[in-house]
Amino acid sequence: MSMLSEKATMHGLSESHKGIIACGLAHLVWGGMALYFWQIREVSPGEIAANRGLWALPIAAAVLLVMGQFTATWRLLASPKIVVTLAFTSLLIVFNWGVYVWTIEQHRTVESSLGYYINPLMNVIAGYLFLGERFSKAQLVAIGLAAVAVAIQTVSAGVFPWIGLMLGATFCLYGYIRKTVPVGPVQGFFIETLLIAGPAFAYMIWLGRSGHAYFLTSPFYTLMLIGCGLMTATSLLLFAVAIKRIRYSTAGLMQYISPTLVFLTAVFIFREPMDGWKLLSFVIIWIALAIYTIAALREDRLRRQPLQDPTSA
Repeated sequence: MSMLSEKATMHGLSESHKGIIACGLAHLVWGGMALYFWQIREVSPGEIAANRGLWALPIAAAVLLVMGQFTATWRLLASPKIVVTLAFTSLLIVFNWGVYVWTIEQHRTVESSLGYYINPLMNVIAGYLFLGERFSKAQLVAIGLAAVAVAIQTVSAGVFPWIGLMLGATFCLYGYIRKTVPVGPVQGFFIETLLIAGPAFAYMIWLGRSGHAYFLTSPFYTLMLIGCGLMTATSLLLFAVAIKRIRYSTAGLMQYISPTLVFLTAVFIFREPMDGWKLLSFVIIWIALAIYTIAALREDRLRRQPLQDPTSA
């Protein structure tokens, strides 16, 4: 038995295995949100987004207290640059949440899964535009195939798939900006939810007074809306735990779990229409993602080769 196996046996699961499990659970929660939101489809996207932020805030605060980082996180609010940047990212993510819920309520969930499928390819484009990165041949092929898939959907439906692309673009921009802020994932999420708490609370009061709120109208809706915040915080915290324990390439490969679950839910549970042209476009996107993923895994393997002991071969 190798030393690594002995270590895993002595201490239970290895750190990488724990990371893979945490990442898988995070994507299961994200993928299951479509079915969860479907149960409260009468509730407006704005009310769901507001509750996601409001009820995720105390959970994020509790985690920071357990981690012993609450005071340090609070001090970050003294930085105007951090506050302004995270205020913008909080608007991006709330907008993304709202549009995603709206697609479910409008029976357009397949379109939202499109956006999260092409998100990694949008990240490549963002790296080219903002970080001066070069496209590899595999990346160019994958991006070209994704463009063909979008063109097929546009021609077949007669409408540009702006919903999916908007969801993918806003999440891509959110991720890019968050990478530039010197704040940890849990710290950043706490500050984001803190910044939107005031407007979200005011919006909930306005909804209640206007008679359009579902919160507190019944135990079912009240608990389900509170659960929105719990699911949001849980998925983020699981992903934060995972990303520190697994390779970036592994995390990239696993990110297709959630949009696949959303796609399958839309087609087989929500019974959304899937004609031949739309299915063809998704097949092309899956091929593009396969090319992109294989190239990323190969690049990651080559990057780690010089670190290996040449005498071990």
